[in-house]
Amino acid sequence: MRIAVMQPYFFPYIGYWQLIHAVDLFVVGDSVHYIRHGWINRNRILGEGKQPQYFGIEVSHASANRRINEMTRVVDRKRADYLCRVLKFYYERAPHYSEAMEVIRPILLDEEPDLTRYLTGQLRAVAEYLGVRTEFRMLSEVADRWDCCPSDIIRLTCEHFGFTNYINPSGAGMSYYDKNYFRKMGINLQFLRRDEKIRYPQFGGNFVPDLSIIDLLMFCSVDEIRQMLDEYYFL
Repeated sequence: MRIAVMQPYFFPYIGYWQLIHAVDLFVVGDSVHYIRHGWINRNRILGEGKQPQYFGIEVSHASANRRINEMTRVVDRKRADYLCRVLKFYYERAPHYSEAMEVIRPILLDEEPDLTRYLTGQLRAVAEYLGVRTEFRMLSEVADRWDCCPSDIIRLTCEHFGFTNYINPSGAGMSYYDKNYFRKMGINLQFLRRDEKIRYPQFGGNFVPDLSIIDLLMFCSVDEIRQMLDEYYFL
């Protein structure tokens, strides 16, 4: 049985979804500090000339001094309609545009003002579409506020939910977290690394990696995406 903790992101890329798919319990990091200019309120889609383009929602009084679950989003129907038109402009010719928009449009039009509830609802909706059965819980169930280091957050979260196998994305975490340190606490730490060879058609030309899951939903079937969700390995 595996567990992971991550901040809620806006239509995150395939690596984030592989992490969700790889664990039995995914804990949404709602009670940690908001990250400005990160992935909580925006992501990237395939824009003009096949260049990555930012695509996202507005957050009211965004501040790194506040926790994610203290933040609200700007609910603006005109903005939501505009985002739908942007996706239509760039992706209408994509093979799975119609079925993808059946999932994406209700999320963009959702008028939930609470940022955490909105993002968690978005993750649940995409997970249901993809057939990902991972359970979602909230980090605030463990503690409303955190005044300790990330390693202690992981330890306390594992203890709270009764897990001993913790999965972390590879990358910066590999130099930040020490497997031996966690082993002494009775936690088996593993790092998930996605297969860098993941590719799919994007209107021809060079492949643009690391885009929002929106891009995969537009170009790939559910079965194709589910196969990509398994293309990772542990370190």
